[in-house]
Amino acid sequence: MADENKRFVEEFANPHSWLLTADNLHEQATAIYAGRAYSSITTKVDANNIILQQTRGIDKSVFLLSGFALENAIKAFLVYENPHWVSNGRLSKNLKSHSLTTLQSRSMLVPYKTRHISILKAFEDGLDSWFRYPCTLTVEETKEEGHLYDHLWQGYSAVMRAYGRKLTMLLGRGWQGPHGFYGRWMITGEHFGYKTRAVPSKVSTHKGKPVI
Repeated sequence: MADENKRFVEEFANPHSWLLTADNLHEQATAIYAGRAYSSITTKVDANNIILQQTRGIDKSVFLLSGFALENAIKAFLVYENPHWVSNGRLSKNLKSHSLTTLQSRSMLVPYKTRHISILKAFEDGLDSWFRYPCTLTVEETKEEGHLYDHLWQGYSAVMRAYGRKLTMLLGRGWQGPHGFYGRWMITGEHFGYKTRAVPSKVSTHKGKPVI
């Protein structure tokens, strides 16, 4: 069991794994958003043909992918700061939440602790509801679909770039995990829209690989 617990950390639950998952979600959201000019538009009208609401076909998908990208990125910080939260082959209850603002409040290292908090609130709004389902469990909890305004996407992009920059720095310093695991990730290229600087040739880099 001890070997399995270490494998859980080494292959799945370490902060770099959370970063990779967040990065994949962010890439997909960015690609879909880039094609927004060609998206279908759903228009809701009343009996008098007065427009009540218009939504782009891509909005729900981008909201969903971006919301989970934010969640995974924040959890990368939390696992980095609290290695015991992924010990003994299970995740701590402190990680079992979709509330972006709650998760962010538990981190000391995450950028923009107060700035752009409205962005997190906007993207957490539908993670348990309209991002994934047509309705929630009750009429009281069911909300109208939101609209992905340009300023909201720009704020999201700024937050993700800051997350990418900080996580790249932290993981490059190394991480002491539970069960005797130690990992150090020298990350190159682009993550969350943040492009790392060129690394001097004398430094050995392993993109996505831990240097043990």
